[in-house]
Amino acid sequence: MTEIKKGYEIKDSSKNFKSELPFYSRRLFMGGAILLFSTYALSIPKYLRAKSARIKKAEFLANTIFKNIFEIIGKTNSDMQKRIALVKLFDKHADVPIIARAVLGSPWRQLNKEERTNFTGAFRQYLAKKYTAQFSEFIGAEMMIEKSRDSGGKAGIMVETRLLMPGSSPIKVGWQVSDASGTFKMVDVKIEGVSLLTTERGEIRNQLSKEGGSVSKLAQSLLEY
Repeated sequence: MTEIKKGYEIKDSSKNFKSELPFYSRRLFMGGAILLFSTYALSIPKYLRAKSARIKKAEFLANTIFKNIFEIIGKTNSDMQKRIALVKLFDKHADVPIIARAVLGSPWRQLNKEERTNFTGAFRQYLAKKYTAQFSEFIGAEMMIEKSRDSGGKAGIMVETRLLMPGSSPIKVGWQVSDASGTFKMVDVKIEGVSLLTTERGEIRNQLSKEGGSVSKLAQSLLEY
């Protein structure tokens, strides 16, 4: 049995069921749907709409830094050559001035341009020396990206990874990447939840206290590390 009622065609329910809107109703429905979708899309913050591209860049950077570090550490070059290579790597992929400022804290504001440059340079050398030995512990590891979180602000993106080590448990490593300075650069590394930035902040400020609050003496002690 077939019944026609106000533009709808209802066929026997025991056979194929079909409901068809009149042409003008379909156009009205589609127009409303498009308007609703457009309004929703425009209401999403710009950083969320661009999240996928930002995260891809951050993950690519984390992967690049990881590979480059272990290419440098794994070579049979002298420690000095490794440090020089790491300094170049930090210059290229890490926001060392931002890290140096965060680590030093309020005394940074009292420094002139030359003093800031000197401290940043000494801090860069110190990082390269210190982490040449520490990164050596992870030679042979493979990195697996687990997930990434975009804060949408200056804090940037946290790329959470695991280092798979032969014969040992995986190690959690988080790479904090920010484009606050204009390009994506690393601003912190967290190993098993322990922040490099937080650790160095404590150590640098403790050393500054030992140097009587003199940043120039602190810079010299970092060069002699």
